Amino acid sequence: MFKTKDTFALGFMIFALFFGAGNLIFPPELGALAGSQFLPAILGFIVTGVGLPLLGLLAVASIGGGIKTLAAPLPRFVGAALTFALYVAIGPFFGIPRTSVVTYELGVVPFLGAPSQMTLIISSSLFFLATLYLVLRPGKLLEIIGRFITPLLLIALAALSISSIISPLSSVASPNEAYETTGQAFIQGFLQGYLTLDALGALVFGVVVLHTLKSRGVHERKAQFKVVTRAGIIAATALTLVYVGLGMIGRNTFAAIGKVDGPALLQHYANTAFGSIGLAVLGLAILLACLTTSVGLVTAFAEYMMTISNRVSLKAASIFTTALGLTVSIVGLQTLLSIAVPVLMFLYPIVIVLIALTFMRHLFRRKSVVYQSTLGVTIFFSFCSALNQLSLFPGNLKTFYQSLPLVDQSLEWLFPTLIAFGISSWFGHVSSASITQKRAS
Repeated sequence: MFKTKDTFALGFMIFALFFGAGNLIFPPELGALAGSQFLPAILGFIVTGVGLPLLGLLAVASIGGGIKTLAAPLPRFVGAALTFALYVAIGPFFGIPRTSVVTYELGVVPFLGAPSQMTLIISSSLFFLATLYLVLRPGKLLEIIGRFITPLLLIALAALSISSIISPLSSVASPNEAYETTGQAFIQGFLQGYLTLDALGALVFGVVVLHTLKSRGVHERKAQFKVVTRAGIIAATALTLVYVGLGMIGRNTFAAIGKVDGPALLQHYANTAFGSIGLAVLGLAILLACLTTSVGLVTAFAEYMMTISNRVSLKAASIFTTALGLTVSIVGLQTLLSIAVPVLMFLYPIVIVLIALTFMRHLFRRKSVVYQSTLGVTIFFSFCSALNQLSLFPGNLKTFYQSLPLVDQSLEWLFPTLIAFGISSWFGHVSSASITQKRAS
């Protein structure tokens, strides 16, 4: 029987898997940019940074599988390509190296007299050695994360957040021009939530959660969904509180340093409010958050590699993944972020629509018609959005593309997707009904 304390431990485990590098640095930046428009901005961030990951977890629990299962109604090659793109994005080409780089920026740099490329390489090497050790010798890692590490992490972050509210370092600044109106602030927060990668990660970590439940004797689909719902709400509540707190640090510190930089904002506040002890606590919190996420991502990508080739062992796949993550991490945080934005502009709309269709799958008599038509349109416009981010559109096409509704908000995929969904839902229902009538006659 899954007890209440087990549900809380699972909720904390889910929180720890999600709460990594981006979750730490983006809320303070959002708070600094939003200023007096902080509330709508953080609400937008919570929609994509908390709401979507929770829905992703529930989608996985409801269907009993991860991204491959969710994408089953699509043509096999499309599902395989989407699965590959998702694992690569949250794996060795962005998600995994980011955990190491943020640990270096926030946990190591404050104690270095002269940071350099060599210190980044040394820090990343040690970080990934620790990651590999924990991946290959997991023991009771998840239980330790859920019962001990996460509560300590929450206490440390709560201390910093509450202190920034009680004793702000500066007055609240005016919002950046991109955040001037309530609507603009909400959209900017919504898009910033993409950078956490958590909606993508939910489709991977959800499988880890299901495996954990099965190891505890919870095998029935309904029982799994019930437990995941409760634990997911616990994790979502913790994430929301932490995001608001970190955002307040950025909001109440920005005017004091004039930098819109997550690591710099957190370091400045921790050092000013608590001195070297504050920096040490912040560094430890960063290490714990990023290390647990790194272990989860390396394990997930290594297991994905094993599904592609039965000849690859977990050890070999894990070593390859950490080595690739180390190599990519050397480029630095800002370079990683510049590469990630177009990729996420492509992947996130697809994942949003896929999660929504999963919850509505029982309404369709011909799921393949609805899935393929709706996601086909989403994929096309998401690809165009990525090209637009990279400024790769030719002049005439760019002029036409810029005239699309919601293009300035990077939501140009929304209306075409809704239209495709409406038409394909009607067609799928009618054609299915016609087939049924012909068979009856």
